[in-house]
Amino acid sequence: MTVFVDDAGWGDPVGGVIIGIYRVETEEYLSREIEVTHFQPPNFTQRTYLNRGLELVLEGFRCLFVQKDEPIHVCRGVVLDGVREGLTHRGYEVIPTKIEGRLQELVEASLVESLARLGLPNIPTVSGKERFFRQLEWIQEDLRRRERFAKTGWKNWPTKLRHWKPKWRQRNRGPTTPPVIIKLGGSVVTDKTKPSTARLDTIELLVKEISAVKAHPIILVHGGGSFGHFLAEKYELHQGGRSKRKKLGVTQTIHEMTRLGQIILAAFQKANRPAVSIHSSSIIVSLRGRIAHMDLEALRFFLNGNFIPILSGDVTADSVTGFTIVSGDQIVMYLARLLEAPLVIFASDVDGLYTADPKLDPSAQRIPLITPETMEEVLEKVAMGAAADAADVTEGMRGKITEIFKGLPESGEAIVCDLRQPGTLARILAGKEVPSTRLRQKSAR
Repeated sequence: MTVFVDDAGWGDPVGGVIIGIYRVETEEYLSREIEVTHFQPPNFTQRTYLNRGLELVLEGFRCLFVQKDEPIHVCRGVVLDGVREGLTHRGYEVIPTKIEGRLQELVEASLVESLARLGLPNIPTVSGKERFFRQLEWIQEDLRRRERFAKTGWKNWPTKLRHWKPKWRQRNRGPTTPPVIIKLGGSVVTDKTKPSTARLDTIELLVKEISAVKAHPIILVHGGGSFGHFLAEKYELHQGGRSKRKKLGVTQTIHEMTRLGQIILAAFQKANRPAVSIHSSSIIVSLRGRIAHMDLEALRFFLNGNFIPILSGDVTADSVTGFTIVSGDQIVMYLARLLEAPLVIFASDVDGLYTADPKLDPSAQRIPLITPETMEEVLEKVAMGAAADAADVTEGMRGKITEIFKGLPESGEAIVCDLRQPGTLARILAGKEVPSTRLRQKSAR
């Protein structure tokens, strides 16, 4: 029997290093990962990855019952120096080798899977500049959260790589004023009781109000309403899948969401306001239903050019389930965090969040302010006012509020209100009070 040992990821700025073990005759394959912490200070300078690599290989040998009379071909890479030395010391026949062929393919595939679990999408399985710099760009998109996945022990990480941006991105610095993000709820722009039915008069009214705003860059996100929800539920798209039926359901849902987006875009054209549709399905990759990556470059350019970018909740690619549904609320708050939006407005068909449905219960009370500290108290009030549907209503409310606080910047504010009354949006942007529910990370700012 002959055993080969190879590595992948040593030259990648993101993630650890994969070690693959392959027995040629039986085609048995096993992989382990040297954790990224071994490539961060102070471990990297202490070369702890050498001992860790040896530990993982010995563990793999025990799993595969590798014997000392089997020739062990080990890649000549630096990260495996400890493996070659340690195996030789333990009596194995070690042969330094340039690894090619099947094992190299398997190890690279394991690396891609590992990076996908971190949320890094579409990394090619070949080495090269494209892979390296795409990873740097991914870290830069959310440096504060993603730097922990980087090999920060590299000598040029703090001085150069941490701040790297391609020349074309350096020329696009985005709007000088952070954007206001407006979410039009699906129940506002569509009749949710009838499949694929838009509220044309309401859309034109809201677009007219938004188009009148001149002092703030605006990003618009709309819900799917009756264009998306019926199909998403019919095909259970949030669960992903591999069947042709589900894939056709994806096609149909994206088609319907595009139709709704075109209706809204036509309203902006009628209002003589530059706007552009950016399909969420084309720029988002998720990981188990949560956004892992959103390519914002086109959005930034259009925003900087005085367009209103229009996005929506939609079917998106998912690195685990194949595809899933990403809600408009999740998109809004992801954008709010990355773009540090000072204000997020959720346009509802009621003027805030209530202790019960104000359309059905005249005693329902509007909740004027919610903070993380008061959220549970608010949810308790909602449950008391929701009667038989208390659990569903409370959990639905909890999901919405939690989503907002996940992305809301420390100094930002989210407002849930009804924008259909002319002048409401202008009053909000002027800092005036309107009937609404406000959500802040702190009760006082």
